[in-house]
Amino acid sequence: MNWSQNMSRSLPAATDADTFDRSCAHWSADGRDGMDNFYTYATVDYRHLADLIDWPALLTSLSQQTGALQLADLACGSGKFPGALLEHTTLSELMSAESKSTQVLYDLLDPSIFAIEEAAAVLKPPFVERDHYCCRLQDWQPNPETYDLCWATHALYCVPAEEMSECMAILRGAIRPGGIGVVAQSNRSGHYSWFYEHFLDSIHGGNGTRFSTAEDVYDAANNVGFERQRRTLDYKTVIDEKDHQALESYLQRCAFDDSISLDRMMKSGSLGQYLTSAKRQGAYRFQQSVDVVVFGDDLSSFNFWMQDK
Repeated sequence: MNWSQNMSRSLPAATDADTFDRSCAHWSADGRDGMDNFYTYATVDYRHLADLIDWPALLTSLSQQTGALQLADLACGSGKFPGALLEHTTLSELMSAESKSTQVLYDLLDPSIFAIEEAAAVLKPPFVERDHYCCRLQDWQPNPETYDLCWATHALYCVPAEEMSECMAILRGAIRPGGIGVVAQSNRSGHYSWFYEHFLDSIHGGNGTRFSTAEDVYDAANNVGFERQRRTLDYKTVIDEKDHQALESYLQRCAFDDSISLDRMMKSGSLGQYLTSAKRQGAYRFQQSVDVVVFGDDLSSFNFWMQDK
């Protein structure tokens, strides 16, 4: 296992920080309680992703093309996606054509050392922990044409939209011919994007860097010449209206800001209106709309969608 650390920064207090720095502050040991509370409800995001693509078949196909499979998890977070694949698919039984266990050499990239260590602890066969890159995707310098598969699952929100094409250009160089990339990201009508838009407008007077959306990812992939496919996942995150602590923790994590109370959110302009509109039948029901974007230099043989959404 190798480490490459390209970034070192002191993190400002949440009240003084913009989107990226607040997200980094949350991906730390000090933010574990908030992270655990958030994933009480957000883990379902990864279950839906696990069910959308036939991942064992995809990885088998990619490994047969090269004899070994090299994967990069971009902005890996706490490893909820590989955890979901191991729990809800037959990926742990992944076998090669020669009936030998197929290893997926798994590189982790994140600007938080804490996140990388959390994600690495989740990995089990066929995932084999390999290199660590502690940096932003924009600063990554991968070896050319290395990866069969790169994925980023609910991970690129803090990449400014205007920098997304730069990131896609990096991936264009990192993915081998015939390899693919997969990004799952809220689109503009989904809760994560819509909530944060209201949060910045109502709490920060419209100042701050907006979350990038799936549309930004899709357009950036096109800008660097990738072929693209996408499907949309629509579902709801439901939180009991009586569980104020759970609701507050979830929303604070959606904004990477635990300095703003639920009470203040509820009383703040369009944000309060949005939250009120989500409350019905004894619960807050947040509409998720997530685009899963697959891209590569040739997707003519990509037929691994489990659902046609």
